[in-house]
Amino acid sequence: MRKKNLEVVALDLDGVLFDGPSATLPIAEKVGIGEKLKEVMMKSAKGALTLEESIVQGARVWKDTSTSALQNLVHELPLMTGAEETVAKLKEGGYEVGCVSSGVSQWFMAPFSERLNLDFAYSNVLTEVDGKHNGEVEYVMGAEQKAERILQYLSSNGFDTDGLASVGNGENDIAMFGISAISIAFNPVSEKVTAAADYRIESKDLRDILPFILPPH
Repeated sequence: MRKKNLEVVALDLDGVLFDGPSATLPIAEKVGIGEKLKEVMMKSAKGALTLEESIVQGARVWKDTSTSALQNLVHELPLMTGAEETVAKLKEGGYEVGCVSSGVSQWFMAPFSERLNLDFAYSNVLTEVDGKHNGEVEYVMGAEQKAERILQYLSSNGFDTDGLASVGNGENDIAMFGISAISIAFNPVSEKVTAAADYRIESKDLRDILPFILPPH
């Protein structure tokens, strides 16, 4: 089931480490911009916007929002059942563990990374002025960019793709699957995602990925 030389595990955020389809939506609702963000998300779901377009339009919704307030609210968001234990067990086993997400900005990613003690964390990068988001995007984490950032991390830290396992649920994870020695579709959103992965897991407990990655006892 498992390949012998795995060293790095890359996880998606929404639907994998975070228990829900979008970590941004509950925060948007708390700060009063939920309906505006839903409009962008619905357009994206219907195919009216590309992933990159939805990221840019979504960023505009957050304009003038306090970045420190966002980070404080993110600490309250629910993790997927077993997320903390899964990351801890992988790290105890000597793996480098991180998250790459197209669904959030650095202000969302940083608190998740801190809570889970991740080795790396990459996301969209939005810009701020005087402690508030100004509605602009500095870096778009599209599907290809997810794979590129992981490759950069591997290269910079002496790893190669033979040692990479990846876990995701969306079609924007397919490029990441393509560079991985083992890929796991965790509650995949479509058959296209399932077809691109080595394994499919339907579960609400992230610990169910461990037998596919950790060596047998």
